[in-house]
Amino acid sequence: MTNIKNIAIIGAGPSGISAYLQLVKELHNDLTSITIFDPIGIAESFSFNTDLASSLNNTSVGVSSLYSDDKLDYFKWLQDKKSDLNVSSSDFISRYYFKEYCQDRFWQSKDYADAFGCSTFVENSEVHKLAFKNGRMIVTSQNDIDFFFDAVILATGVTTTTPGGLDNSCTNLITNPYPESLFLQRVNNDSKVLILGSKLSAIDVSVAIHNKYPNAQMTMVSRSGELPSVRSSLLIKSTVPQDYNILSRLSASSCADKINAEYKLEQDIACCKSSLNHWEDIVGQFIEEFNEQIPTMTPDRQLRLMSKYQYFIKHYVSSFPLANAEIVLQAIKSGNLTILKKDISDYIVVKDKHIFGKERDRLKNFDVVINASGISHKPIDDTLIHSLSQLSVTKNKAGGLKVSSSSMRVLSENDSVPLYVIGGPAAGEVPITNYVRSSVTQAKKIVSDIVRLTRCSKKGLLSYYA
Repeated sequence: MTNIKNIAIIGAGPSGISAYLQLVKELHNDLTSITIFDPIGIAESFSFNTDLASSLNNTSVGVSSLYSDDKLDYFKWLQDKKSDLNVSSSDFISRYYFKEYCQDRFWQSKDYADAFGCSTFVENSEVHKLAFKNGRMIVTSQNDIDFFFDAVILATGVTTTTPGGLDNSCTNLITNPYPESLFLQRVNNDSKVLILGSKLSAIDVSVAIHNKYPNAQMTMVSRSGELPSVRSSLLIKSTVPQDYNILSRLSASSCADKINAEYKLEQDIACCKSSLNHWEDIVGQFIEEFNEQIPTMTPDRQLRLMSKYQYFIKHYVSSFPLANAEIVLQAIKSGNLTILKKDISDYIVVKDKHIFGKERDRLKNFDVVINASGISHKPIDDTLIHSLSQLSVTKNKAGGLKVSSSSMRVLSENDSVPLYVIGGPAAGEVPITNYVRSSVTQAKKIVSDIVRLTRCSKKGLLSYYA
């Protein structure tokens, strides 16, 4: 095993930053350098690149810390840096504060590491190739520059998916819902806007438009025609006996197909305001246990549990904040937002590089079409890992790499240079990854493994006398 002194982190979103912070915390005395590769820089990932107060984190302040063993860190940072906000641990606040938190903690940790001789380098470049040679990992940037490392952490994050049948060259299509300025500059109060999708990204889009242009006409279309449930907080709380009954009751699909989105949203908001959302108290703990236990099970057992809790994850784990729910409801009641239950590929029609909606016997024109049909885990490009054939790595069905769930280290026949995944690239291995708490838990596992490898070969000051 190579003596680990120089580490690469590919990706500088929350996952990559969390891994960096944990490395500095645990190994600032042991490492020579940490190099972070990201073409757009530290914490500039698209979903956090916002200046809108309505673009809320979908998790509360109390579970959004970048440190797994200090759930209060984000809350403490806000108390120190943004005391005028007067936030509580259960609050949902704009993502631009989280972006600032990520950047602030990164630069603080960099200064700390520098004092111990551990240098930090930020390469504003994509990584095009990984290769294994002479006991080290070679990372090749888009500029064909080779860098050599003793360990590599893949934190390439998430991306947007475009529904089949859509041509990205369509004149009225905006392919990415973030940052919001991309579509807000093309919308006005007279606009007719088609939003593809009805989940979290689509909700962000509709809220942003209705806040700025309340008379704009929005149509939201998705296969389910449903909005997620609504929550007033997301915290990790200890379970009580009745929680199991709540989980069992909510894991079965409801009669939502027979209930229109407006009525269901009204009911969800009423439950939130009446403190009747008892499921809120179990979501955080459910994610913690689900992510830890599923990877240790047999494939058949995994499939059964994933199927059993699919509805709960889709509707309750992926629920959205009350404040934005009230804005969405206002848009619906004012006649400015319509939610359609239709397959996107059946509804849209492309003609002369312009997207229309198919409604009965006519085509409906839209000034702007915004793809908010989903955020998916960014697959690890085949060309990126082609040279790792010497390591006999294996991709899973979700496009991620097979890993050891206890360390997030990629499984291979030759592990003399450890390769780790965190966040999006862990898709298929960790069930719920698009969630800050999930990434920081993975970061802790990764660094604990590197600590074990590093400290095994380290000699102390009095080793001679031991």
